Amino acid sequence: MDFSQARILIVDDIEDNRDVLARRLRRQGLVDVHQAADGLEALDRIRSEPFDLVLLDVMMPRMNGVDALQAMRDEGWLQKTPVVMISAASEIETVVRCVELGAEDYLPKPFNPALLAARVRAVLERKFLRDINQRQLDRLERELAEAWLCQQSMLPTEFPVDPARLDIFASVDPALEIGGDLYDVFEVAPGLVALAIGDVAGKGASAALFMARTRSLLRAGTLQFHAIAGRVPQPSEIVALVNDELCKNNPNSRFVTLFFALLEVATGRLAYCNAGHVYPILTGAAAVSEVSTPPDPALGVIEALTFADHELTLAAGDCLFLTSDGLSDMQNADQAQFGTEAILAEIAGNRGASSADLAGAVLAKARAFASGAAQFDDITVLVVRRRA
Repeated sequence: MDFSQARILIVDDIEDNRDVLARRLRRQGLVDVHQAADGLEALDRIRSEPFDLVLLDVMMPRMNGVDALQAMRDEGWLQKTPVVMISAASEIETVVRCVELGAEDYLPKPFNPALLAARVRAVLERKFLRDINQRQLDRLERELAEAWLCQQSMLPTEFPVDPARLDIFASVDPALEIGGDLYDVFEVAPGLVALAIGDVAGKGASAALFMARTRSLLRAGTLQFHAIAGRVPQPSEIVALVNDELCKNNPNSRFVTLFFALLEVATGRLAYCNAGHVYPILTGAAAVSEVSTPPDPALGVIEALTFADHELTLAAGDCLFLTSDGLSDMQNADQAQFGTEAILAEIAGNRGASSADLAGAVLAKARAFASGAAQFDDITVLVVRRRA
């Protein structure tokens, strides 16, 4: 590494000491060397301009090295500006205190040229490596933020339905910067709405890419099937089509669970296929319950599978609550799970609420249960209420 342009600040109340140290640093090729006579002057310089290294004497008037180091720590400068203490042999206990405060190393007086060169180079090397890592981390965070915005743009926030007939709410909360969950709501034909929710195995960027692929296949496959075949597809036909396409160019057998349904708005008839996904929850006038069906496999692992169709009817006022398993699997600090029963109970307690308020109540209950514990899986909800 080339340290010739590193900016170094020498802090010592004795001018001869500063000059000797500066000359020795320049002999090592470090030409951008600055000086301060005490801790107060050093803090003023550090606050106004960046330095790559501060060589800080311990004993100084006005403000000594310990107090200056404490101020640097309190103001956050130690996170980006390494400090090496300059000490006499009698000050070693104070130096230990400085190391505890965040100083990276120390130099004994009188200065040994070889030791000076080795310690300055080691500290600068660590500092420059941290800077490189921070720049890479900042770039990665920017890219992930852009990827999340791109992913969000794929998920509808406005739905192609008459709000007087259907009340729909959906949200995604990824465990990492971007996630592998998906939902979609789109019109297949006048009065016929497709509903989908899915959960890609894994998290992060690779799951997000597979999610985008799945969502695109699902929507394009449904609309093209309807346009080419001239009829409304069965949900199982679309799920089989998506499965076959996901199996291609998928060497790691990444898979996705998917609930896909077609809802006739006028009648409330819901034809659906559940490919390994969490059971939907139906809220009616009399009960709140899971709608269980014989399990079908997830998508993306085995080609040419057949899938089953199922049917139910949403009566006026009924609500269909769809979620990914990240909701029921949410854990608290004791690793206890929120669970399906808690979801059912919260839905029952808010059965008359709007879709948005119902989803908000369940999510708030789950987060209160977690009580600050880290979220380890994506959480997606899609709530559809047929208005009375």
